[in-house]
Amino acid sequence: MTKKKLFKKEYGIELLKIAEGDLETAKGLIKVKMGRRENILFHLEQVIEKSLKAVLCAKGIPLPFTHELGIILELFPTELVVPNSDDMVDLGQFASVRRYEEGVAELTDDEIQETLCLATETLKWAKTTLR
Repeated sequence: MTKKKLFKKEYGIELLKIAEGDLETAKGLIKVKMGRRENILFHLEQVIEKSLKAVLCAKGIPLPFTHELGIILELFPTELVVPNSDDMVDLGQFASVRRYEEGVAELTDDEIQETLCLATETLKWAKTTLR
């Protein structure tokens, strides 16, 4: 069972600010074209994870201590539809096991751009939901 903690609702705003920073970091890494490409997806996964957790926090739902987006998504009430949630589930690997493996993921520019769009849209959705 995954541990959870109830945070103050205002913490959701802080999480969104951190997610914005992660998004900018990922954009910077895309431009550099050096280093491990998995690091780009790590930061994009973090944008999505923090955006989702920000919404849960604002709704008064305890946050799980996990990077598994599938577990996080299961906590959303049915009336609160997370757009493109099916596309998110496999990204958790970039915040966990892929952080400790040496460049085994074959990532194309298209995959990175698709994930960048997914992260950007998820952050935008979370901001709109918190308003």
